[in-house]
Amino acid sequence: TDALSALLAEVGAADHLVQVGGDLRASGRDAAGVPWRAGIEAPTANHTGVAAVVSLRERALSTSGDYRNFFSHEGRRYSHLIDPRTGWPATGRLAAVSVVHQSCAKSSAWATALFVLGAEEGFTLAQRLRLACVFFVRDPTGPGYTRRATPEFESLPP
Repeated sequence: TDALSALLAEVGAADHLVQVGGDLRASGRDAAGVPWRAGIEAPTANHTGVAAVVSLRERALSTSGDYRNFFSHEGRRYSHLIDPRTGWPATGRLAAVSVVHQSCAKSSAWATALFVLGAEEGFTLAQRLRLACVFFVRDPTGPGYTRRATPEFESLPP
């Protein structure tokens, strides 16, 4: 995504929004002349609703989670993301993590790493590294979730 964005800029398309898979990279402004804005999908079973909106001028956005890609077996949810510490699917109450960064490669890598680390360890690391990210943690008593963002994410323009 970063390379495609650089290529577009090189050929004169300074204003663009590139999406590859679940990753976005924005440069310049949209047709209305304002910075590109992206909605972060609410991590719900029916995949409807926007949980947050961010401005992406010269930034990338990546989300990792298990609310879309998973399977259930004997009442247990299995993520498609593998925890390299165990060799098993990542587990826990974390539904998704979205990361905003200047590099799409880094936003994607951090989103996956933070998701695998989980709601507490991942959030602690994100705060320590001052990453702009938002965590969506499943409510243990129902179908909802709690939104938890770093100060760097909260300071991003909507």
